[in-house]
Amino acid sequence: MLQQVELYSALSKADQNNFFTKLSEVYEKLPKTSCIGCATCCNWGSPPAFFIEYLNLYRYIRDKQKSEWKNIVKKSAEYFYLELVDRNQKCPFLNESNQCSVYEVRPFTCRSYGLLSKEDFETGNRGLHQLAKKIKEEYDLVIPQEIIDYELPWCDKVTSDMGSYLAKSTLAGYAAQIGTLDCYYFSQDLVDQEGTLLPYPIHLANTILGSGARSRKIKVMKQYNEGNRELLDSILDKAFAFQF
Repeated sequence: MLQQVELYSALSKADQNNFFTKLSEVYEKLPKTSCIGCATCCNWGSPPAFFIEYLNLYRYIRDKQKSEWKNIVKKSAEYFYLELVDRNQKCPFLNESNQCSVYEVRPFTCRSYGLLSKEDFETGNRGLHQLAKKIKEEYDLVIPQEIIDYELPWCDKVTSDMGSYLAKSTLAGYAAQIGTLDCYYFSQDLVDQEGTLLPYPIHLANTILGSGARSRKIKVMKQYNEGNRELLDSILDKAFAFQF
């Protein structure tokens, strides 16, 4: 969403106004959870995060994961371009041991997964049918049916110290409190329309990649569908120079 210069201004604003402390206070309202570590929720796609949560992630990567910068850039850029055409794309922060490498700063959607009842979790259409139709009509690009139909499954392997599920309205209220922090950076309308709610790697790619590289997303996806990574690899070569 923001280029690097703007991002550092946003980080400074967050520090000056204690936004990260306020974010932690919302997190603390959630019950503590545990699971069996199957990583089903991480192996297909990356959960969305508010902009303030992205800022929290960015400074964590900058300060604590310098040795992983190149790997993070590669995985995030690939996710940005290929999430709709490559079934094998998973959260870039899932490591080889099936563990979250940024667990300390994982977003609200990860922290709250498993806290809703099956009925509440599965409410509404969670597939990509409308988006796939729009992309086909506007760009003549076909999204694989497997990706279109996929819906993150409800998980019965998450347990919480509360011993019961949360009401959907309660979780929505907590999410709204985080969204309020995003309103210090973006318009209320954009936040209300979930315009600041993007997967971490999409947020990061918007910072790493220039506007020209981002505008070539459709072309990269079409090439990938044809078995060609030439444009993608050339963009990655330039992205590797990024310094957090």
